[in-house]
Amino acid sequence: MTLRLPRWLHSLYKSPWTAVLLVAVLGLIGALNHSMWRDEMNVWLIARDSPSWAAFVENVHYDRAHPGLWHVLVAGLYHLFGHPIAMQVFHWLLAMGSVLLIWRFSPFSHGQKWLITFGYLPFYEHLLIARNYAVAMVLLFAICALWPQRQRAYWPLAGLLVLLANSNVYALLIAIALAITLAIELLFEANLRRNWLDILLSGGVIIAGCALALYFILPPSDVVNQALGEYTTGIDLRQLLKAIGRIFGGYYIIIPNGARYLDLAVCGAIALVSCFCIGRRLLRKPYALTFYLLGNGILLAFTYAKFMPSAIRHYGNFYLILVASLWIASHYSPSPALAQKIFPKQGQTTDLKWFNRVFTTILVAHCLGGVFLFTTDLRIPYSASRKAAAYMRQANLQDEFIVASRDAQMASLSGYFGQPFYFPERQAMGSYTLFFKGARREVTQPEVIQQVQQLIADHPKILLVLTKELETPINGLAIEPIEQFTRAWQDEEYYLYWVTATS
Repeated sequence: MTLRLPRWLHSLYKSPWTAVLLVAVLGLIGALNHSMWRDEMNVWLIARDSPSWAAFVENVHYDRAHPGLWHVLVAGLYHLFGHPIAMQVFHWLLAMGSVLLIWRFSPFSHGQKWLITFGYLPFYEHLLIARNYAVAMVLLFAICALWPQRQRAYWPLAGLLVLLANSNVYALLIAIALAITLAIELLFEANLRRNWLDILLSGGVIIAGCALALYFILPPSDVVNQALGEYTTGIDLRQLLKAIGRIFGGYYIIIPNGARYLDLAVCGAIALVSCFCIGRRLLRKPYALTFYLLGNGILLAFTYAKFMPSAIRHYGNFYLILVASLWIASHYSPSPALAQKIFPKQGQTTDLKWFNRVFTTILVAHCLGGVFLFTTDLRIPYSASRKAAAYMRQANLQDEFIVASRDAQMASLSGYFGQPFYFPERQAMGSYTLFFKGARREVTQPEVIQQVQQLIADHPKILLVLTKELETPINGLAIEPIEQFTRAWQDEEYYLYWVTATS
């Protein structure tokens, strides 16, 4: 028995505008409902509280090993609008740009476009959480859409590659893979070597853009050893399995347990089989396959050697490489020579069958993850900062002397409240946190109280804001609990206390 949709519902499903408008409305509601956390608000605070343009550039250089494009865009939004909601609306517009590019220019089937649109990255991570990753996604999709433009001139792609490289560190690696792919294609395709001036200028622009990105990514010389830390060198089987497991996480939205070899082995095997099926499908499009192998190889090497957090946002870049590879492949005519040489006894039908199974599974996993986490963000605040700041404003606490710790978790609270705090980690007033700049150190709760005891002489009444409930009794201070805000997805809970000296 075949299930048939009503005609009006079938028409809505077939119309691309249905998905676009649905994401637009739901995305705007979700973005405005989303409580920004420290990694989002910290960029806004750097733009808001840097005393000069030179100080702003210096602060960007110290901030989290990312290039400066998103910081510059946020700084412009701050000077134009002055409220962090502008950053969220702009970020929503970027996400909608990606959705429009998917529906207008991508080669995927109608059903695949629906799954991609409501996937983890377009419908959740790069839609609600206002960071530099959405910039990279829309730029990558724009490059895929403009890929045929290289047959006339390379400078449009070069400009987009420069912007992509300056979006985030992963985008830089993807941009390098794309640039190398273009160079390899130029080497073998004489018909593309028509305008050497355009090629040389475009190549120079790309190199300069990547160098600018590296300038901001690499930490300043005074903190280079502290910021870079250690690298994995040589062969470490567990580290290698964990790195391959990140490909699995990027494809299937689950990070395997790094402490269990069985989890790592099973997820690693699934990841490698998935990559093999995708690679076989791309064999008939050698340049798309080149980008797929380069992109995955560079990101895998970076993950293995240096950076292996557990956030899917980082490993979603493996998924973006997959989507971009298939998109770029659509611009090429089939070239079966390589496939027939490697797999002479198997045809395209077998490749297509296994690829469709793998790709559909990946898209479904992303769609389920995106819808689940989007609805979770609607129900549970990502951070308690917005609610805490609203309470503090309503209680007219703007003129109070506020001691706040831990400083990193206070960035979102400072952004919503609109005021700087005294940070015990730096023993100074501030709002944003730069972990490798200045005399900052982590402090314990007793050390925070010790500083409060010293400050009480100049500030007879102090508002103390902590991210963990006050545990130990304090001699010489009268501490009155005010309110606590503990409903949050991230570790951004807030406990408010009045502190006065005992008579």
